[in-house]
Amino acid sequence: MELARLRKEVESIPERLKREIEGAASHSAASTAEKFEQQLVLLRKDAEAEKRLSELQIKSLHETAARQAAEIESLQRQLDEAKRQVQDIAVKAIEGASGASALAHVNKIAIEQAKTRSPQS
Repeated sequence: MELARLRKEVESIPERLKREIEGAASHSAASTAEKFEQQLVLLRKDAEAEKRLSELQIKSLHETAARQAAEIESLQRQLDEAKRQVQDIAVKAIEGASGASALAHVNKIAIEQAKTRSPQS
């Protein structure tokens, strides 16, 4: 009886082994698929975070560029106004110098005429 039981057990080993192998393979495939899915989810989240960060950096750079453009425009207006003021000062200085020169010339003429008139008196 023991021998029959052992023979029957030995005969069932290939079938049991096949079931065990299939079960282990199925379990391994499911475990691998689950790990792969988890990695895929993490990679997607990382990619989304990188995308958001890049979008924020781009937005920040656009804002900086716009602010700098406005500042450049303001500085250009200030430069143009300063140039205009310098030109006005230069023109007034030239006009003042030529006016002083004309006044000095008139004074010189008046002094000479006064000298020539004084002896006649």
